[in-house]
Amino acid sequence: MSADIDQDDGQTVVPLSDPQAETFWREFSRQLPQLQTLDGQGFVMEANELLHNYAPGLSIELEGVAKEAGSKLVISAHGNTAEFENAQVLVRNAPQLQNFTVQAYRSRTLGADFGMRMEDFELTSSDVLVGYYDAGGITGLELAFAKPIPSDMMGHAQHMSFIMLDHVLGEWDFSVRVGPVEFVEEITNGLNGPVKLSEFPAVFDAFVRQTLGRTYEYPQEQDSRWLSLEVRARDTDEDAPPDILSFHDSANAVATRADLSYFLEWRLSFDSQEQLDQVRDVQDALDTELAHHQRGILVFTRVENMSSRVAAFYVDDPAHAQQLAQQLAAKHAKGIKAELNLSFDPAWNEYLSLYGAIHRRGEDA
Repeated sequence: MSADIDQDDGQTVVPLSDPQAETFWREFSRQLPQLQTLDGQGFVMEANELLHNYAPGLSIELEGVAKEAGSKLVISAHGNTAEFENAQVLVRNAPQLQNFTVQAYRSRTLGADFGMRMEDFELTSSDVLVGYYDAGGITGLELAFAKPIPSDMMGHAQHMSFIMLDHVLGEWDFSVRVGPVEFVEEITNGLNGPVKLSEFPAVFDAFVRQTLGRTYEYPQEQDSRWLSLEVRARDTDEDAPPDILSFHDSANAVATRADLSYFLEWRLSFDSQEQLDQVRDVQDALDTELAHHQRGILVFTRVENMSSRVAAFYVDDPAHAQQLAQQLAAKHAKGIKAELNLSFDPAWNEYLSLYGAIHRRGEDA
């Protein structure tokens, strides 16, 4: 059961801190016995009234019956990826609750063949046709209609199609793993498909796994594939040395995994070969520590201007990864200037922009 929430995607997202999330859950737990006396709709409305004091862009949805074991609390950001980090913070701080599990993001609707009605206009998921393609490491879509749509209903039909996509694929897959979506009169020749939207989930999963290479299994060291490239910016002096990029091509297997949503960029400066070796060793040590329990993965390194080396990771817990980096730098890289930047990047834009460019280059070669 869900609440109808008006969402303004253009609003500024206020980050939710761990202490704020903990405070919410303490108050929620205190009110839970009273909430469980309400019917499903009442439970959702009261729970969201409380939640919106802390995270107005998120909502709680109830799957199951609040008084019965096996029920689920779903923290939804309504597909607004700017709020996804807050959803993860809220779930990460959730306590053990009797009768409930807590998860981030709406799951797929069981049974993808369903219909919607809006202003006396009805559309089913079988009325929407999908063409799909590799859009640089993510899935691009073309949507067309299998039946005539009145011109005054076209906007409604397109809006309904987006809602159906969200239900059919689930909030994470649609928001993070789908890229460009375009409505067309007919699916372009040469694209995969067309397939009915009602039949698309299994097709989508197979395409992501087989064509995009997303097994979501952490690559083993002995099987990892690295590419080495020289990179030169367009406005760089021709006599200046190129940057050296080492790209972890095998990391594509886990790209967009929900538990590896934070991009960490760790830049250390050097002014001699001895310091470069020291920088490389300390960054590799962070890679080893994170990989040991699959809490992060090194996705590329880049030597810039023969004066600094950047190591880029995707990690599960930014505070844990930052603390590890600082400890390693203090122990093994004293006196070396270090700069560490963290950002929330669930779609792996930093990695996939390079992945797409490198593989397009390979295809054009």
